[in-house]
Amino acid sequence: MKQIIFLAALTGFFIMTPAAVRAQTNATPPAVSAADREKATLEKHLKPVLTALNLADADKAAKVHDILAGQFQALKVWHAQNDAAIKDLWNEFNKARSKMNVTNADAALAKIDGVYAAFKPQHEKFLADLSAVLTPEQVESVKDTLTINKVKVTYNVYLQIFPTLTDAQKAVVLQDLKAAREQAIDCEAMTEKSAFFKKYKIQIEDVYLTAQGYDPKQARKDFAAKQKADAAAKKSATENK
Repeated sequence: MKQIIFLAALTGFFIMTPAAVRAQTNATPPAVSAADREKATLEKHLKPVLTALNLADADKAAKVHDILAGQFQALKVWHAQNDAAIKDLWNEFNKARSKMNVTNADAALAKIDGVYAAFKPQHEKFLADLSAVLTPEQVESVKDTLTINKVKVTYNVYLQIFPTLTDAQKAVVLQDLKAAREQAIDCEAMTEKSAFFKKYKIQIEDVYLTAQGYDPKQARKDFAAKQKADAAAKKSATENK
């Protein structure tokens, strides 16, 4: 009798084990807290900057990590309070540009700069803190990574569109693009970072290069035509192989 009971119990164990395994497999994973999600998002944003720096000194890397984390947190809080007003002003700027109303476009930009003036102390603190740990070249790397290398990319395109730029003219173009980057690092959204670069590209083309005797609109048309012709020639050469 005892043997029968033992066998029945053993059989039940083997029958129930798969069900138990399924129950464990289908169990709801532990909930991720809002704080954990926020931390994961922060680390995701920090990673490209730290990767680009590739610091061998662990202590220095930790300091930069904390400086960046503080800056990102400050940006988040500030933009939560100011983005609604900033969005309206960028819309105002875009409407003025579409109507070719330079006066109103410039007025909108001045208002945007006025809003960002409140963030200037944090901007300066961020750069001062970085400069206390990193070399000037490494600080440049941080700025470039935060703006997906827009200075280099845009500058190289300008050299193609305006191949006759003098060294002095190139220096002015590069200076203006770096000024755009300086403002763009205070933005959270990439669309707004691009908007600040647009602001300075207008300054470069409509004001500076035009005053230097260039015709930016025609230069862009010529560049687009050249790109189209080059693409057609490349396609033809590939087909004729």
